[in-house]
Amino acid sequence: MRDLMIRVQDEARTICSLQEEVPKLKEQLSEAKGVFKGKERKALAEQIQQTEQEISERLDKLPDTLNEDGYPDAQAFMATYQESEAVVEQYNRSLAEWERQVKEKSRPPKRPERESVRSSLRQLQEQGRQQLHRKKSFDRDSR
Repeated sequence: MRDLMIRVQDEARTICSLQEEVPKLKEQLSEAKGVFKGKERKALAEQIQQTEQEISERLDKLPDTLNEDGYPDAQAFMATYQESEAVVEQYNRSLAEWERQVKEKSRPPKRPERESVRSSLRQLQEQGRQQLHRKKSFDRDSR
């Protein structure tokens, strides 16, 4: 799940960098004035169009990345990911408390089990994949 999150974040960063590039190219295009800068203007216009097309394609492919992994949409994935992070954080706190008690040589309870955390993470992941994001339908004639 973390690998999927990293892939989605990398793709989002790429999209953001491309979106930041477009205004710079448009500024260069507006600065290219004069009779002898026709080729430069044409090249910049094509580059702007290609960049905008690439942004559009990447935005369209982003939900498909999540769908390929079994999630119905980005919201279901993010909810599942946040719940998973909470489970892992709770395990880390329990483990740190156990280690502290071991160092103090007091009788600690048994060590927190990894398998229970893994099984709960798998269960959360399956629940997230099975969620169906329902859209509200509006009846315009019901006013």
